[in-house]
Amino acid sequence: MVPHSSIAISGSGRDVKNPRRRIEVFERLQNHTDPKLFTPRCIFDGTVIMYSSRELPLSGRDSQTCKSKVFESELLINLYLSEKFDVNMSDKPRVDGSAPTRGVVQVTLKMVAADPIDFNGLQAFIDGKQTKQTAQVLTAINVLQLIIRQAPNLKYPNNTRAFFTKDAGIQSLGGGLELWRGYFQSVRPTIGKVLVNIDVSTAVMFKQDNFQNAALAVLRQNDVRALELRADSPQFRQLKSFFKGVSVTLVHRKGLKKIRGLVASAGNFQFENTTVKDYFKKAWGRQLLHPNIIGIQVGSKDRDEVIPAEMCLIAPDQRYTRKLPPEFSSTMVKFSSKNPQDRLALISAGISNSITADQRSALDYQNSPFLQDAGITVSPDPILVTGRVLPTPKIHYGNPATSRPVQPRNGSWNVIDQTFHEPKSLSSWGILNYARVSDQTINRFINTLLNSCKKLGMDLSPPSASQSCSGASSVVNDMRSLKHSVHNKIGKDLEMVLAILPTSSTDIYHAIKSFGDVIAGFPTQCVRENKIERANDQYCANLGMKINAKLGGVNSLPRSGALEKLMNAPFMVIGADVGHPAPGMVNQPSVASLVYSFDRYAARYEAMMSVQHPRQEKIDELRKLVYRAIDEFGERNRAAPVRIIFFRDGLSEGEYALTGKEEIEDIMGAIDDIWRDKNLKGGKPELTFIVVGKRHHVRFFPKNKNDGDRSGNCPAGFVADQGVGNPAVRDFYLQSHGGLLGTSRPSHYITLRDDIYKHNTDDLQELAFTLCHAYARATRSVSIPAPVYYADASIPYIVCARGAFHFNPAMGFDGATISSNDDAFDLERWRKNFKDKHANLSKKMNFM
Repeated sequence: MVPHSSIAISGSGRDVKNPRRRIEVFERLQNHTDPKLFTPRCIFDGTVIMYSSRELPLSGRDSQTCKSKVFESELLINLYLSEKFDVNMSDKPRVDGSAPTRGVVQVTLKMVAADPIDFNGLQAFIDGKQTKQTAQVLTAINVLQLIIRQAPNLKYPNNTRAFFTKDAGIQSLGGGLELWRGYFQSVRPTIGKVLVNIDVSTAVMFKQDNFQNAALAVLRQNDVRALELRADSPQFRQLKSFFKGVSVTLVHRKGLKKIRGLVASAGNFQFENTTVKDYFKKAWGRQLLHPNIIGIQVGSKDRDEVIPAEMCLIAPDQRYTRKLPPEFSSTMVKFSSKNPQDRLALISAGISNSITADQRSALDYQNSPFLQDAGITVSPDPILVTGRVLPTPKIHYGNPATSRPVQPRNGSWNVIDQTFHEPKSLSSWGILNYARVSDQTINRFINTLLNSCKKLGMDLSPPSASQSCSGASSVVNDMRSLKHSVHNKIGKDLEMVLAILPTSSTDIYHAIKSFGDVIAGFPTQCVRENKIERANDQYCANLGMKINAKLGGVNSLPRSGALEKLMNAPFMVIGADVGHPAPGMVNQPSVASLVYSFDRYAARYEAMMSVQHPRQEKIDELRKLVYRAIDEFGERNRAAPVRIIFFRDGLSEGEYALTGKEEIEDIMGAIDDIWRDKNLKGGKPELTFIVVGKRHHVRFFPKNKNDGDRSGNCPAGFVADQGVGNPAVRDFYLQSHGGLLGTSRPSHYITLRDDIYKHNTDDLQELAFTLCHAYARATRSVSIPAPVYYADASIPYIVCARGAFHFNPAMGFDGATISSNDDAFDLERWRKNFKDKHANLSKKMNFM
């Protein structure tokens, strides 16, 4: 029996919003303010819900009678018992016995109308006696999750799902930041038991240091005089943005302050007929060494306070939650990547049962008071899962009837002595040089590219024109000038543009893709100057794969028994995802993408996009998109698809049931619509709808070293469908790619509807693995099927992430502008300023 309550927490008249701070306040409430009331301990989720093992005897002095409307008539609801508590967050004793005026947080605890949580439903669920993951089961799982996370989340900095500790590993990152390792935890039901999923996680943290050193590290300076900044300088704005919201402790007195802004020449800042410099000397006996450098602004607008930088220390245990600067990405990847043996050893060290307090592990399940009160024990041993390795598909180049197929090994293969299945020719193209690359370097690169493409079966003529360019503002004129030059020289329309870009050139890249994809309708291929200067055959062969696909060619064909079975009748494979605005971006839409195959081998794909409300996961116009896909497939193949395999990326476990159900209904509705509108007489296509998940922490480790690949990971094609699956759905984990760096992450496949395979999971698994070998610009199997990879919002500049190229630049979709929260979101305005790709690029994989 676990009744739950609603909690409001406020201090100084404002709501306390930080989840970690809210947990600290609640822990203070039950351990210090009223420990008798909160025995046994209660569980708090860090937002508004508290769970207790008994109904708390609240006084009810703040209770009220509530009314609600039910079927247009008023219904009186029972009294909601409510009580307020003043929580003193300070340990300093009150000498006179009076109530403290500062450091007091008010907690309002209110009983809510909710059924007791019964774990019998969860037991029936994992025993297979109940097939639906009901709200009651989900709530029981959530309570267990809170119980295991509560103790470490009180002790360590965390993001509620994972906590981070220096003991697990730390590395300086530079720029006032450092990396900490930690542990992710989640509760997962499976057949016959409940598992705790534990994985290693990484957080970017603000480095604990004095504020001066931190600011100099951000600016990459050593001399403190570099902090003598004007308020209108770029460096001042950079520091103001970096430190906003960061908490500091003080050198001259106790206290924790949150930075609201920065002040130039803080020691000379005047208030109440004195300066900050004079005030600190008189009130605190502190002579400022650097009065002319910046200081911090804290407090509220009504009660502003300026503190010199030398009097501030960056408070410990603060996570950096903004986007990591690109220059730190490689260090982050290297630190986060641990090979399977080291990763498993780190997890084992975190969970191992210890004898003494000094030796306690980070997770420390056996000593958690919350687990003890709940009577829960967690076994420290990892579970053993029996999996199998799927047969590897063969890769066909050239003519499949006459050529010898290539057999991948460890998830990869090469194209030496192979020609593309369907190579394309290119006779009318030109070069735009936006980098300072010499003609000699360009000519050497072009010769290598032409030779590499020739070996692959492509017929590329030398470029018809080449011109040097200045920057993003000239792209449109540059493109038009090149188009005119090529036409005048050889009398043909421009078929492709190759642009040489500086190493950092996002604005030029966007302008080129927008003009080529939307306005002009020809493929564009961008290369970086640092790449072409040392371009070799392998690099140019990889470039040839992208160019051939963009021109409408087919590089290779993966073949397997599962794919052969589909090819006896027209079929279509679809991948779909939704990309959302970056954190902090408001009033910008989400962009949905849908990619569908239109050939008999599921090797060629067409892409389409739609615009919808921000952070809405359901694809709003899915019915319209699927209708268009089936219609275009029918026009090209002169037949409707008999089977549709739909891979949906991006749905979390909480969205499977509702969003999946709604999207399946939209797909079936689209099929009904087109059969009606086209007056089709044949049977409607069978549908298999599969969610593909990557954002999870399930990892597999070979039991023996000999069972793994060269990287120590499970081999490509390893599949597990027993021992870790969800009782409510038919699912499996597939590790389709060979290990490279660190521990490979398998993809999670959840089948929500299956008209095609029904209970034949083997064929579905083999098909998914085969499609992981169909990614047109790689000679490696990838982590998810190619159509999902193409649609994936998290992969730079594939379909979903290309939305920025299709909006009017004035809309600021690329993040150049941030709208006010007060502005109403106008979906129709965004849709009117969105243009689809040019008709000339139809059935060409320009997104490669």
